[in-house]
Amino acid sequence: MNILGGLLGRYGEPVSLSEMEYGVRRAVNKTQAGTFVNEYLALNLTAVSCAVQVIANTMAQLPVHVYQRTSNGREPVNQHPVEALLNVEANANMTPFTFKQTKQSHALLWGNGYGEIVRNGRGQAVSLELMEPDRTRPEEKDPGQIVYGYNGMLGKADLPSSEVLHLKALGYNGLVGYSQIQMHRNALGLALAAEQFGSKFFANDAKSGGFLQHPGKLGEQATKNLQDSQNKQGGLDNAFKVKILEEGMKFIQTTIPPDDAQFLGTREFQNAEVARMYNVPLILLHSHEKSTSWGSGIEELILGFVRFTLQSWIVADEQEMNRKLFTPKEREQGLFVKYALGALLRGDMASRAAFYKTMAEISGLTANEIRELEDRNPLPGLDRPYMPTNWQHVDQSGKGTQENEQ
Repeated sequence: MNILGGLLGRYGEPVSLSEMEYGVRRAVNKTQAGTFVNEYLALNLTAVSCAVQVIANTMAQLPVHVYQRTSNGREPVNQHPVEALLNVEANANMTPFTFKQTKQSHALLWGNGYGEIVRNGRGQAVSLELMEPDRTRPEEKDPGQIVYGYNGMLGKADLPSSEVLHLKALGYNGLVGYSQIQMHRNALGLALAAEQFGSKFFANDAKSGGFLQHPGKLGEQATKNLQDSQNKQGGLDNAFKVKILEEGMKFIQTTIPPDDAQFLGTREFQNAEVARMYNVPLILLHSHEKSTSWGSGIEELILGFVRFTLQSWIVADEQEMNRKLFTPKEREQGLFVKYALGALLRGDMASRAAFYKTMAEISGLTANEIRELEDRNPLPGLDRPYMPTNWQHVDQSGKGTQENEQ
């Protein structure tokens, strides 16, 4: 039964937070820089948006296939409902790319990405439905029994853990992942403040603010007028604005160049902060400040990004899918899913040619396996491994025998 689909039928399509809810969130999530930060507002920062897209889009485009363990290793299983879910259609409204991309982005922003598993009468997964992370919460109802509560506008429904895919970030109890946005809200608040500062600076003809000088004692009414104008707006909303002049007051402009305020340096430093938050190389955020250029080290950076950033998400997603997408009988039969990382780990043409040559010479890859890695169709007669004829077996004493490899 599609519980999430039933909820959407009752509550309507997913909507943004109401004005009241949004106001509460803004009040709770005000940072030390005076700006408001939540998972939605954080995407206004180009560095956060780019980091989330780099990880989510890369994860979404990676092929995920179903295999079965055999005595000869593993064999692909093409005719299986899970294979179709991961490569043809996740649900009636989403491609697998969109489902994986959105679930991953939820995990990067909220710390948790959820998807309901809809099954047929035989218990096989036939659809994957997204669940909104700010309306879903795992709870331990009984010892060892996890239930996912889905909150709607009119009520709540509980889904058993076996019916929910849960991709989580680092957390403290293994049930819920930390939101990177909430953990680093003050750093993001500073970045938003710097962005708003720059916008208001140029909106004010690139002029700074100033102060008012009065020749004597300020009158009671003038004081009240100034206080009223001051209280109407505060913080960044009042930046660069000139106050009302009364009773012979003079306006004296202050000129603090953005360079002196380290404006550009602050903005660049915040890009590095976001890169650290998501463990993404700065160059993938299109920042070349103190970073290796594209022509001299990008391959090593990409490999590091795959190994130290994507690999952890891939392992977590594989393990969650393997324990929940298959029935107990299918798991006993050795069915499992696996991400295909070959395309990301390939080097340039010269490096790949050298690697393939070496692997072919030690019988590590057949010619057809190499062709498959290069997205080419197999050819007849190229399924057997080859080895140089002058190679010899080594006996237990370490001496070579005279028997040549055939």
